[in-house]
Amino acid sequence: MPMRQRGIWKAMGFTAFFLLLVALAIGSINPLHLTVFLSLVLCSIAFLLSVFPGSRFFTIAMANFIALYACIFNFLVTSNFSTIEPVFSSIGFILPMIGFFGGTWLHRKNIKSIVLAHQLPAARGFRASIGWLFPITGIGLVSFFFPRNLFPLIWEEVIFFVAMGGIALVVLFVSKQIATFLLDCGLLFEAFFLRIEPLIVPAFAFLTFYSMNVMVFGFIYRILDHYSSEIHFTISGEARAISFMESLYFSIITLSTVGYGDIVPRSDVARSIVSLQIVVSVMLLLFGFSEIMSYSRSRNHQK
Repeated sequence: MPMRQRGIWKAMGFTAFFLLLVALAIGSINPLHLTVFLSLVLCSIAFLLSVFPGSRFFTIAMANFIALYACIFNFLVTSNFSTIEPVFSSIGFILPMIGFFGGTWLHRKNIKSIVLAHQLPAARGFRASIGWLFPITGIGLVSFFFPRNLFPLIWEEVIFFVAMGGIALVVLFVSKQIATFLLDCGLLFEAFFLRIEPLIVPAFAFLTFYSMNVMVFGFIYRILDHYSSEIHFTISGEARAISFMESLYFSIITLSTVGYGDIVPRSDVARSIVSLQIVVSVMLLLFGFSEIMSYSRSRNHQK
């Protein structure tokens, strides 16, 4: 299989996986939304790769766009239209996507030429890049000002469809600008991964030392609590022996200096070991990032 084709299949897999996470999250609220979203995932990937062949990073940018839209839509429905039927909500969710795909189909030749050029276009102004966001955002904001108690349920559904239909029309007319914006994002995304590709080996080496730190201190916490008559940790307000998984979890949050407070060292010995891990972890981060940057600079000099 050619390298480019393999890249497209990888992009498809990542796109499907990413959108599947969003679909499952939305589906946990309503199964109908899950079905609609999964169908939209399949249709969007098939549409993009059939109309714009070779647009692997375009599909990834599109995945992020759909996921972001799904989050905003869910917030809009929950805040303003929580009483409408799920089937109406699902139809309203699809309308702007139909507008986008319809618009990109109408401008497919122009967009396809940009995709196949595979290079960033000349810099555009702010208005040309994301000016299309303002009318769409405006329609969504207007829906917050309608008094809910003054309208019967049927009028709430009418207002919802008017809002989503208006957004769909705006998206239809500015689909070319949206698609171009997504192409820019996709190309920048690709350029970013090309730049960090040489850092995979040192980053993996750093991750190895990082995981070793987590495991060594996690084992020490477990051994300390398991083979000692004294209770060294308070876990969720209860003084008891720490389990194996809890010791690894505590080691990770100690290394990252997050400190959720659900597991707290209560003995002087445990506090001393935790302090030592924090010092070692800070030194590991400093030297790790320093080595990664040094490796990157040496690779750039060799080119």
